[in-house]
Amino acid sequence: MRLQRTEAIILHTFPARERDKLVVFLTPEHGKVKGYAYGARSMRTRFGASLEPLAKVRIGYVEREGEEIVRIESVDLIRSLFPAQQNLAASVAASYLAETVDTFAQSGDPAEVIYRLLDRTTEALLEGASPLRVLAYAEVWILRLAGVLPSLRNCNACDGPLGRPLRFDSGAHGFVCANCGADHAQVIANDVADVLDAIMLLPVGEFAVASVAPDALVEVRSLAAFFRRNFLGHELRAYEIVGGVIGG
Repeated sequence: MRLQRTEAIILHTFPARERDKLVVFLTPEHGKVKGYAYGARSMRTRFGASLEPLAKVRIGYVEREGEEIVRIESVDLIRSLFPAQQNLAASVAASYLAETVDTFAQSGDPAEVIYRLLDRTTEALLEGASPLRVLAYAEVWILRLAGVLPSLRNCNACDGPLGRPLRFDSGAHGFVCANCGADHAQVIANDVADVLDAIMLLPVGEFAVASVAPDALVEVRSLAAFFRRNFLGHELRAYEIVGGVIGG
């Protein structure tokens, strides 16, 4: 039996038995972890609001050898998402962020970069950044970190440098240069490629205030959705809700 103490971000909670919760949380060192918070649903719970989705916490938990679900011993709140939850668009975006990370993060694998991505994008929502921009940024980056997004620098067929306009060839499963692109290759508009470059180069706070054409942002999200669906074989549950509330 080992006691672990680490910073974490809560992804989801589920009712468990009469008074408990099953908590899914992301840590930098151990990736995604599931744990029981005993008594978390009781009126006098010692956990308070620290188990709300996307709360940033300091968590202590006990691991038992051979068991996949840990026992949560303590949770200290570092940052609440409550201020952003007062805005419907930001609240929906936060739920979608949590689902996206929960889908791609792995249990037991270090997830420092994914953790930092979730931490910074959550902070951006709290600071009032456009939910649509934050989601586009997170979607592209999570696909890159998961190895799903094709290279934006080198041709997927010959590995030569990509020029403009970008061309996507489904047969080559990625972006291709002018020499390798088939006649049916989809041409990506330059303003859409510019948004992709900005996402790769800028911190989310700077991207949130950068000059971005709204239509190009929508196209970037559509492109990310195409790669995600091809990889997962289905769409995320909250995707349609985001479209209805936020657009894009």
